[in-house]
Amino acid sequence: MSQGKASGGKFSDLKVRLISAAVLGAVALVAFIFGGLWSATLIGVGAGAMIWEWREMVVGHRQGLRSPGILMILAAFLGVIVAHLGGPLLGMAVLGAGIAIGAAWELARLRFIIPGCAYIGLSMIAIEALRNDFRFGFLSVLWLVLVVIAVDVGGYFGGRIFGGPKLWPRVSPKKTWSGLIGSVLFAQVAGLLFAIFAGLSYPAEVALLSVFVALVAVAGDLAESSAKRFFGVKDSSRLLPGHGGILDRVDGLMAAGLVVAAVSFLRGESIFLW
Repeated sequence: MSQGKASGGKFSDLKVRLISAAVLGAVALVAFIFGGLWSATLIGVGAGAMIWEWREMVVGHRQGLRSPGILMILAAFLGVIVAHLGGPLLGMAVLGAGIAIGAAWELARLRFIIPGCAYIGLSMIAIEALRNDFRFGFLSVLWLVLVVIAVDVGGYFGGRIFGGPKLWPRVSPKKTWSGLIGSVLFAQVAGLLFAIFAGLSYPAEVALLSVFVALVAVAGDLAESSAKRFFGVKDSSRLLPGHGGILDRVDGLMAAGLVVAAVSFLRGESIFLW
């Protein structure tokens, strides 16, 4: 969710970003509409790819993908699938076992690899669990994705049009306060419009909740930016033209999904039941 000026014009990268986002969004939308193993497989593949990206960031590209890394990738994928078939707790057990075995095998920078892999896997299991709710699953995930996209769009245009003081230059030198304000405003409007078009009877509450989700998403984005800065990399990978890696695109979605799922499960009912 980059903000600020780019070389060659403020919006020089907009076309490539839009094409990549449209393709990725279309694939995700189709999978989430069908639900079931379709969405679980997509989320599982994404989890595995992001763990590969994280390991590349931590260990370094020269190390190559060794057996421990492959095991962690499989654990993330299978953890999501098992969570869909047998429940989140069973999926977490599979994820935890795979990460623990892979970490003991890896013996390289474990204090960074383990928490990163656990966070990625748990956030993906959380999103799958939200989608697996037969009553509000699709609505919950669709709302979550739309709000996070609004955060990205609002931050992009707010930062590049208005510029101004930096939000946290030591962590992410391109992000600005104007971008944060744009993210929050766009998220609030997206949540309000979503609630109206979905026929929900409490659009104001959904809009307010969308602001909270926007702030969590920005925090997740800053956390990933901090990790990249710490490890000295610009992007998590080059899998997505114009966007970097999958981690660069869904860092905010992971944080928001984890928090929304936690709130839903602590309440014992969907976030859309008031």
